[in-house]
Amino acid sequence: MPVTSIFLALLAIPWLSALAIALIPKNIQANTSIILAGIFTYLAFKIGHIPEQIIAYPWFTLGGKSIEASFWINAHAQLVLLLVSIVAIFVQIFSKSYLAKDPNIGRYYSYLHLFIGSMTLLILTDQVYLFYGSWELVGACSYLLISFWHEKPTAIKAAKKAFLLNRIGDIALLFGLIALSNYFGTTSFSNMHGTAPAFIGIAIIIGGIGKSAQFPLMSWLPDSMEGPTPASALIHAATMVAAGVFVGIRIFPFVGEETHLFMGAIGAISLVAGAFFALFQNDIKKALAYSTISQLGLMWLGMGSGASLFHLYVHGIFKAGLFLTAGSIIHYLHNQKATHHLDAQSLTHMGGLRKQMPISFVAYVIFGAGLMGIPLTTGFYSKENIAGFLWVSAQNSAFSSYYYVLLGALALGMALTATYICRQTYLIFLGQNRGGHKLEKSETHWFQVIPICLLIFFSLFFWISNNPIDVENSLFITYFRVGSYPIPSFWLAITASTWVLGILATALTRHWIPSKNYQFAGFIWPNTYQFALWIGLKTHVFDVRVLDRIVVKLTKLQVIIAHLSAWIDRHIVDGIVDGIASFSQALGARVRTWQSAQVQKYWICVIITLIFILLYLLY
Repeated sequence: MPVTSIFLALLAIPWLSALAIALIPKNIQANTSIILAGIFTYLAFKIGHIPEQIIAYPWFTLGGKSIEASFWINAHAQLVLLLVSIVAIFVQIFSKSYLAKDPNIGRYYSYLHLFIGSMTLLILTDQVYLFYGSWELVGACSYLLISFWHEKPTAIKAAKKAFLLNRIGDIALLFGLIALSNYFGTTSFSNMHGTAPAFIGIAIIIGGIGKSAQFPLMSWLPDSMEGPTPASALIHAATMVAAGVFVGIRIFPFVGEETHLFMGAIGAISLVAGAFFALFQNDIKKALAYSTISQLGLMWLGMGSGASLFHLYVHGIFKAGLFLTAGSIIHYLHNQKATHHLDAQSLTHMGGLRKQMPISFVAYVIFGAGLMGIPLTTGFYSKENIAGFLWVSAQNSAFSSYYYVLLGALALGMALTATYICRQTYLIFLGQNRGGHKLEKSETHWFQVIPICLLIFFSLFFWISNNPIDVENSLFITYFRVGSYPIPSFWLAITASTWVLGILATALTRHWIPSKNYQFAGFIWPNTYQFALWIGLKTHVFDVRVLDRIVVKLTKLQVIIAHLSAWIDRHIVDGIVDGIASFSQALGARVRTWQSAQVQKYWICVIITLIFILLYLLY
């Protein structure tokens, strides 16, 4: 099958799938969606084995210049596309069981395919305008899925919050992309060479801050957990939020070190802040949301280099696994709710679930190990690779002290990560049930178990390297060009100490559960939102009472001036014009009488003329 055909099918299938699912009978929507997602995943693996190339099609002409719709199939895009396809197929299989009783499951699956199509376009496009368009489409799909249960006021509020906070970053991204295109004189990323000014790179990175929920635009992601849990696994943990990292990867080769350090600084703050606030959540999904913010910050510490891409991929796998496992826990507790009045997402009603859910317990431990970066998991390689990137960069930079500060933030973030994931695992699965409920053993939902088990398989070390403690000769590293960076031996000691600290902190605080879900700068959003509403109201009043009145008065003045102009035109201008015309007509009539063809009159004119001449000469 030709590469172009595979590529076009890859772009078209998600959009056609969304339309087909919306039109077919409800009883076959889920199975059809999974089959179509399977076809998409197959094509994603096929295109992941082709050499790098650019595919371009004529689009439109602007100012005599032809603009092409160009697409760039390179190793970085192929890796992210593999992540999207793998997580998407597992999420759709899981959703068949999780949302089996939802009356709007067809709409849910349509939204998922719309998102997959938007994300595929974002990953593969080489054209800045198409990139921005797909960026907005991804955000729109996020809005639709957050507000999927629109009968819940909290879901609507969360969707609005995500939409508005993302707009802040999107405006900066738009100006940054336009400036980047003008600076290099091309609308294709693949044709950009050199180093763009720092302000352009920073504007683009600000766009990524909104999409990746980084500091200070991070508060929308925990609220987005109002959407279905499998959708959170796909969009708000594994792929969409990684788009902010991907834009940094896209521009990494042609922005300077100042932009890279700005990205790293934002990542360091988000890594530590997200991990810290994950400790203060009693909602399992909100804790994982702050964990996602923290891990995205870790990717930002890689500054858009291959190290960022490496962690983007491995984190997408095990974080999707954590969300789906959390979904299975919520699904189980929700089924117990009728008899025990449980809050299915609150840690206060958990504890001791390892007996009822042994598979979920094992899965959570393995995915949590990947989050901590423990050997034999893929997370070990990617976390240490980011540390190596920062260490190597510090040895060859005039900003070496900044890199050491970022390394310190990485160590602190790793310690906090180990603490919150160990505490959460203990509070969910170990000890006794804190509600004192005797819960029944969980039913085996194979559509939930199979995706979780496969994600465990993809989270293990042999996918990256045959050597569990070294990736130097890894085919994965070489093929996808993510780069391998050596680390000093003392860093491994720091890494191991973070695991010990996490387990020790869990042992000391295992009886403490947060009373509520604390939010990063939680006061900012409602106050800002109310301030925006107040500004809108005052602007409306000013528009009605001042601007409208000025416009009305100006309109009346224009009418008066028009009437006055008409009177002047009729009575003065027309009078002058008519007078000149009458004078000219009378003069013409008088002069015309001279041409009478009578000789005696001609002689009289000659004599009178001579008399005037003689008088002039005499006097």
